[in-house]
Amino acid sequence: MLDATQFDRGSDFRGDYPRQVNEELGFFVGRYLVRYLRDQGSATPKIIVGRDGRLSSPAIYGALIQGIAAEGAEPLPAGLAPTDAICWAAGARLDAAEAGVMITASHNPPEYNGIKMVRPLPSESLPGLDTIRPTHLKKYFEADLRNPSPSAASMTVAPFPSTPSRLVQEFVRHACRWAPDRSAFRGTVVIDPGNGVGSVFLPTLREEVPGARIEAIAATIDGRFPSRPSNPGLPGAMNALAEAVQDRQALFGAALDGDADRLFMVDEEGEVVTGDQLLAAIIATVLPETTGNEKPIAFTGTCSWSVVETIWQHGGIPYLSKVGQDTLKRAMQNVGAVFGGESSAHFNFPQSYFQDSGLIALMAFWQALHRRGQTVSQAVAELPQWYHSGEINIRIASEDWVNVSKEVVARLAQQYRDAGETYVLTIDGVSVYSPKYPDIPTENDLFLPAPGDESGLLYRRVRPGYRPDWWFSLRRSNNEPLLRLNVETNSKKPLERHTVQLLRQIRSLCDEVGQAPTEIVDWGTIPSLKKALKKG
Repeated sequence: MLDATQFDRGSDFRGDYPRQVNEELGFFVGRYLVRYLRDQGSATPKIIVGRDGRLSSPAIYGALIQGIAAEGAEPLPAGLAPTDAICWAAGARLDAAEAGVMITASHNPPEYNGIKMVRPLPSESLPGLDTIRPTHLKKYFEADLRNPSPSAASMTVAPFPSTPSRLVQEFVRHACRWAPDRSAFRGTVVIDPGNGVGSVFLPTLREEVPGARIEAIAATIDGRFPSRPSNPGLPGAMNALAEAVQDRQALFGAALDGDADRLFMVDEEGEVVTGDQLLAAIIATVLPETTGNEKPIAFTGTCSWSVVETIWQHGGIPYLSKVGQDTLKRAMQNVGAVFGGESSAHFNFPQSYFQDSGLIALMAFWQALHRRGQTVSQAVAELPQWYHSGEINIRIASEDWVNVSKEVVARLAQQYRDAGETYVLTIDGVSVYSPKYPDIPTENDLFLPAPGDESGLLYRRVRPGYRPDWWFSLRRSNNEPLLRLNVETNSKKPLERHTVQLLRQIRSLCDEVGQAPTEIVDWGTIPSLKKALKKG
């Protein structure tokens, strides 16, 4: 049966299988997507459809294709493919596709699945992609509630055509454009798809980089993810990759999430390169190669301040955005960004329809290392040094967690506003920057309105010359009863103190607002934090 709440979700369908995301949802999403595209002016839409390697993906994939065909449109089944390949195919209108659909739950655990949808959206400058949200399809679902359509089980549809198998190969060649010197690449690299769908591009990548030795671990596609979690960013998830890099004396190791649109790395010593560091390192290579007086870069508000400083160092203009791919891509398109990304290892390229791509990021960074003759650790060592807590997740034990978390964020923001000693930005939860500068009186003087969002509710330009001693961001999860805290300092010693103080404030507010017990479920990267919090 259909879970009606799925049509209220923001950017994609996502949930556990078979309770929330299942074959029936897939079938009707296929039908509703066709109706939506027809309402946008397409008579007989062609829709390219891919899937990841989750155990439930083939069934949902098949049902969605059946739904497209049942509505009289033309599905273009692509089979196993990374999400960024499907997005690229939609943007490139491969085989005259007018939309792309990916069956995936990205980095979520094996029992989850989801449906992502995009369509080309031309702009005056560079073409981009528009996310088709569940809310866009809601009216068709509601119409079916009034006048039911046939169920998935009762439909008989004609056989659907197959999309040429060249999709993945062509996408890999597209990604390799970011490494024009790839024929000269040498040495060993280790890639860890983590039993995800990223394995499909390895054969073509080896053809494109014949002089390097591209080895892989956890390369068998298995929807149970037996080798490691589908999210490489979880603690310990890249231990096997680090070991393999050291054992094989590799240049670096690259890990991908379940649908291969995010890139994580370890250096030649097996040390983890954080998403912030990789973002800043790519910025440091992109900006010097970019022409023009203005070089905008968009990034999300949880990123390290080293990202801001790196942008300034290389003549760029930093634009701080709310967390989330939809908002980030909108900011990039509106300000004409030459690059963008998130600390969660999403890296976005305007020349690829502003989409995030793990493979393009890998090739762009590998090209930079080759051209500069650097190791990964050398590239990271050149970046401004900051000290970050990592993301700390605080679980709220309350059925009313949405309202509790909103109120906690609001009260914390008010406390810092009342103190009058910091800048308080509230475009995404609350972010606080300390100290205030005499010549920058308010946060609206530090974070300035930007093209396409003059109200400053989604993204803002960062005024040059400011350097905080410390800052933090607290935002609530949209889907889970979690508050997410990030703290950063420009010297190591105060980091633990500020983080402990904030955790105590937040937990006290949760108790005060909703008598809600809290539990820290992700402790970030400060080794002594748990012990320090227990003291006093």
